[in-house]
Amino acid sequence: MCPSREIRTPARRSRIKPAPASHLNLHLNLHLNPLGKIEIRNQKFEGARACVAVLAFFMACASAVGGIPAVGPDYKGPPAVDVPAEYKNTVPPEWKKAEPSDSEARGNWWRVFKDPVLDRIETQAVAANQDIALAVDRIGEVRAQVRVAAADFFPNIDTEPGAVRERLTDTGPFQRGELLGNNPFGSLLGGGAASPASNAPLILDTQPLSRTYNAFQFPLDLNWELDLFGRVRRNREAAHANAQAALADLNNTLLSVTANVAETYYDIRALDAEIGVLERTTATRQDGLRIAQERLHAGVTSSLDVARATADLAEDQADLFAVQRSRDEMENALATLLGYPASDFHLTRRALTDTRMPNIPPGLPSTLLERRPDVAEAERQLAAANARIGVAVAAFFPVIRLTGAAGFESADAGDLFEWESRIWQIGPSITLPIFEGGRNAANLRAAQARYREQVDTYRQQVLVAFQDVENALADLHTLSDQSDAQERAVAAAVQALQLSQDQYTKGASNFLDVLDAERTLLADERTSVQLLGQRLQATVLLIKALGGTW
Repeated sequence: MCPSREIRTPARRSRIKPAPASHLNLHLNLHLNPLGKIEIRNQKFEGARACVAVLAFFMACASAVGGIPAVGPDYKGPPAVDVPAEYKNTVPPEWKKAEPSDSEARGNWWRVFKDPVLDRIETQAVAANQDIALAVDRIGEVRAQVRVAAADFFPNIDTEPGAVRERLTDTGPFQRGELLGNNPFGSLLGGGAASPASNAPLILDTQPLSRTYNAFQFPLDLNWELDLFGRVRRNREAAHANAQAALADLNNTLLSVTANVAETYYDIRALDAEIGVLERTTATRQDGLRIAQERLHAGVTSSLDVARATADLAEDQADLFAVQRSRDEMENALATLLGYPASDFHLTRRALTDTRMPNIPPGLPSTLLERRPDVAEAERQLAAANARIGVAVAAFFPVIRLTGAAGFESADAGDLFEWESRIWQIGPSITLPIFEGGRNAANLRAAQARYREQVDTYRQQVLVAFQDVENALADLHTLSDQSDAQERAVAAAVQALQLSQDQYTKGASNFLDVLDAERTLLADERTSVQLLGQRLQATVLLIKALGGTW
């Protein structure tokens, strides 16, 4: 037995300088035991075998996780709602069943109007509208969020290389130690060729036992949560539902924007028709003023008729300017919907006389909830809120992780990636909530309250959907009847104007009767074209209320 000797060791691992492979076919490990004694051990790769065994165990656990149900409630679908058997406002009797062409995209609902100008501007709106672009970008965001949530299924591996020069204290608890036993390797590890094995000293010549030393590290750290109770699965479920809700929001935005484009377009066309009526009336007023002036010069009438004709002409001209101003404003609004600067967009005037009313049957109320993208969005938000309840429930259960590290560490940068410089550790960890001050319970109650809020939102959206359809059907019914009555009024006003003009020419009536007949005809014609535009807009609103399909 060689006498015990005190040696100084740094706080970090010491490493034996390896002998040539022909002389020494084993690995040595210096182990500093709790008593400050240094022991020499033979490890023969037992660490690598242990690491592989632990990894295999946790891989088996991870493969079994899929068979363990996630905690929290499973989504059973949206809550039951009362669906009426039929709409209160039934389909007009002259309507027939319309079936969209199979060759047309399901979302191109505006093609039922058979208006090439509308087709063109709707296509432009879908391509360049900023609200649609925003909804499309939102799809990319939520899809990335789904990938973020799914990333927790996999282990996290990172590295943090480092190089430091460090000085340790001389008075630390493990700065002094004793060599236990003899050096069994004789001259292989110092002491000279003739030194017997029992007397050969242990020489640490590659890393002197000093208080100041270098440390080079290249580690790989592992952190892997085993989703035993479904926290990760519920998170991904919520993210997936949010992605589906964002897709429904995109469809809803498409429907809203295209419907707004059609409404604005037909509003402009109605104003075009109204401008045409005012221009014709203004021309008639000018003719009437000329006739009144000629009759005044002939001494047949008084200057009162000329003054009345001049006043009516000026009123009609003022109305014409007001309608033109409204058209300019609507044209600028349409340019914004299409993604154009208002200064660069112009829509040629065209009246509504050649526009046909399409047939849009609303179908059954039971199918409405399958059509509306806003209802679908509310339902997907409901599914996401349900999944978040599971996330809150999982917080009450332990979190089991596999943690580990492997890499290289050396006091010499040239030896950093040598096999003898390897370091590793691996093992499980468990985190069990014991006292959280009521945080987990409060989070669970909040998640349950948000779910109830989404239930209320879903039911409200369903009620709004039926309200929109009923309003659109009511508008179509009443506007159709009103348009029929207004056409009769226009025909009667035309006849009254012709009679008053004939009587005035023959001297049987005064000029005031002619002016009254012209005012009546102008008002009736303006109302008639306004009603036609409102009927087209009501048809657009019905399509929108039906979700853009039927």
